[in-house]
Amino acid sequence: ISRVCWDTGGIDGEIVYQRSKKHGVFRVLPVKGASVYGKPVITMPKTRNQRGVYLCEVGTDTAKEILYARMKADPSPADEATSYAIRFPDDPEIFSQTEAQQLVAEELVEKWEKGKMRLLWDNKKRRNEALDCLVYAYAALRVSVQRWQLDLAVLAKSREEETTRPTLKELAAKLSGGVNGYSR
Repeated sequence: ISRVCWDTGGIDGEIVYQRSKKHGVFRVLPVKGASVYGKPVITMPKTRNQRGVYLCEVGTDTAKEILYARMKADPSPADEATSYAIRFPDDPEIFSQTEAQQLVAEELVEKWEKGKMRLLWDNKKRRNEALDCLVYAYAALRVSVQRWQLDLAVLAKSREEETTRPTLKELAAKLSGGVNGYSR
């Protein structure tokens, strides 16, 4: 994990600021959610705040809209990567029904606020921690691409290369002169 966004609203903000300084102000980004339509997924200030960290603002409405659209995207064929589709592990040890329910806990509803009709995300008193985590993970990805020019194509290619690398056992066999460079 190269970067995380940590919500300052869910815990004492001072703890988040201290951890950001301890682990690296560009690695642990303190964030606050901004429920405003059209706000960028993440806005990172150019300078540190008075506490010495970069307090970023996350456009939670925008991020949720994007993520819900990607959850609906058709991920077929199942054995190939599909851009803009989110897939979840088919393993209850890693991704249980609880997490799935939390990811889809919120609905976009119309509400009157200050004399105007607004679209707001409402969790209907359901737990939504998994959705919040996904929003902040997505924000960390977006700031990595925008601010530090993370190239997702290069990252994907490096992951492919990692899966095709020979194991240490295969390398040892090759170095010892096994059949075709590999022992049986």
